[in-house]
Amino acid sequence: MWHYERSIDADATPAAVWARYTDVATWPEWNAGMEKMTLDGPFAGGSTGVITNAQQGPAPFTLVDVVDGVSFTTQTQIDENVVVRSHCKVVAAGAGSTITHRTELDGPGSDEMGAAIGQFLSGGIDAGLDALAKVAS
Repeated sequence: MWHYERSIDADATPAAVWARYTDVATWPEWNAGMEKMTLDGPFAGGSTGVITNAQQGPAPFTLVDVVDGVSFTTQTQIDENVVVRSHCKVVAAGAGSTITHRTELDGPGSDEMGAAIGQFLSGGIDAGLDALAKVAS
């Protein structure tokens, strides 16, 4: 399994960050490289949608492990062997919050895929976190 995780402290409250998470149509404002995000249903476990970015085009995803106001995971099947999971969490920290994003590639071949695209994935996490903190403040 390949993974990358980063946390930042933000001036934004957890509620403001959560509001940005649940408004998936605005994700391209803070998620670098994303062109469009749609969700077919509520922001709840089991709902599905499509992430579209310039590099890979549209990719279906499923929301899993949603804890309202705190955390969620998206899961996308990359190929017949590898799944990508993106874990996002926000918790109160002082007058603001700590935001954590973690991406995992799991399954046979995930280490090799991580070696090939890990730098791209981790750069997107870093830029996305910084932008999210700004737009949520």
